[in-house]
Amino acid sequence: MLSAFRRGEPVRMRDDHPWLLAVRRHCGAAKAMQRVRVVSSPLSDYERFELCLYPYSSAAGEEVRILERRQRFTEDFWLFDDQIVYVLRYDAGGKFLGVEAGRDVVAYRRIRDLALENSIPFAQYSARAIRP
Repeated sequence: MLSAFRRGEPVRMRDDHPWLLAVRRHCGAAKAMQRVRVVSSPLSDYERFELCLYPYSSAAGEEVRILERRQRFTEDFWLFDDQIVYVLRYDAGGKFLGVEAGRDVVAYRRIRDLALENSIPFAQYSARAIRP
């Protein structure tokens, strides 16, 4: 999909894409799926590509929010059921290196709460971002 985006082709996610199926399954089981995507200004090509995918995740039930980068966030993480943290590791160039278990769940809950509090819904960001 990324290569198609780079060629200027429309980005589409199939309705049966594994990510969308997982989102529907979890949200259908009354679980909340939330994401705060921290973006730079101006947006990188990869960030613009990701923004093209979020309407599909949102339609499947994921709450997607956007936070414009004002400071450098040092970690990207997933927090499951407020109890389990996985920290995603990247090299200096942004290449994904792997995942490791986080240690201080309380600290990650605070980071999550601050990110949610300071972010805006994807639809609001998208409407503002495409305005001339």
